[in-house]
Amino acid sequence: MKVIHFHPSLASGGIESMICNLSNVMVDRGVDVTVGTIFAPKESDVFLQRLDKRVKFVSLGKVKEGFSIFELFKIYREIRRNKYDVVHLHGFIYYYVIAILLLHRKVKFFYTVHSDASRESAPWDVRLMPLKRFFFRHAWVKPITISKASQESFLSFYGMDSMMVHNGVVKPRVDDSPNIIDDFRLTNKTKVFVHPGRISRAKNQVMLCQVFSRLISEGNDIVLVIAGSNQNQQIFSQIEPLFCDRIRYIGERNDVTSLLNKADAFCLSSIWEGLPITLLEALSVGCIPICTPVGGIVNVVKDGLNGLLSSSCEEDDYYVAIKRFLSMSDVDNLKMKDNCNISFEPYNIESSVTGYLECYKS
Repeated sequence: MKVIHFHPSLASGGIESMICNLSNVMVDRGVDVTVGTIFAPKESDVFLQRLDKRVKFVSLGKVKEGFSIFELFKIYREIRRNKYDVVHLHGFIYYYVIAILLLHRKVKFFYTVHSDASRESAPWDVRLMPLKRFFFRHAWVKPITISKASQESFLSFYGMDSMMVHNGVVKPRVDDSPNIIDDFRLTNKTKVFVHPGRISRAKNQVMLCQVFSRLISEGNDIVLVIAGSNQNQQIFSQIEPLFCDRIRYIGERNDVTSLLNKADAFCLSSIWEGLPITLLEALSVGCIPICTPVGGIVNVVKDGLNGLLSSSCEEDDYYVAIKRFLSMSDVDNLKMKDNCNISFEPYNIESSVTGYLECYKS
């Protein structure tokens, strides 16, 4: 089987991590795998560096932002020339319109919906929504969702069913990783919370920082560490005044799993999600998640068992969730960590690859 995964880049982020891990495990299983990107690769592209050497890589070499019809024809030529059996698209369907129109009888096209179906479309995808619906409805492109909530959102938005394959991550080996988190503790009792996520509207960092600012003003010995690229300067300018020795922004990192391994808790304050890779990474190292009840999070986190869920995405409710964590005993904390490790098992990347390969063959 000859497969290509397409995405704009392999810079950083949950989707990029998923593509990298899927490709590495698929090639282990004897699949001929290629990863294709729209934009020219950069030395700083985290997940490009992590691809197995057996995974082939192609790029259209796009440099400038904005739409260009030339990329559509380049993708068509790439797929036609290399005769892929499966073309797996990870968002931004408008790039692939010409290839789908001309090659759908010869090639299997799959499209993973990585977020809530009503929110995941790029601007050009929205303009081409009737065509996108047509592709799905006539099975020219087979949709795959990543959680029960994601599947339900797809059914609600498109009025049709989809295949479902859970996201997955590699179980890390972090027993000997350095304790970077201790650098952020101000006392030996400081609780350190890690929020790995790009600065964006979806991740809701304004609310998150306001909650921690409120808790800090009440005298709680806590620190919030935000690790992620700044993709929205307007939001960043709102949270920057709250930065201090207890609310730290450390930018984009490639050691998030090591941070989570030593942190006291993982914070996710999103207002919409698919099935966050960072959540699965937190569970894989037994880091207790404190999350808002959106997307596939509610299918994974069982409140009080393997994490805490706020009642809503509102500030007061997330504040209550953090307070609940701070009031937990050491015994309850250890039990919850153990439950995190247990609940991770279905989300191992090996299970995800098995699911995708079954979809390709079906």
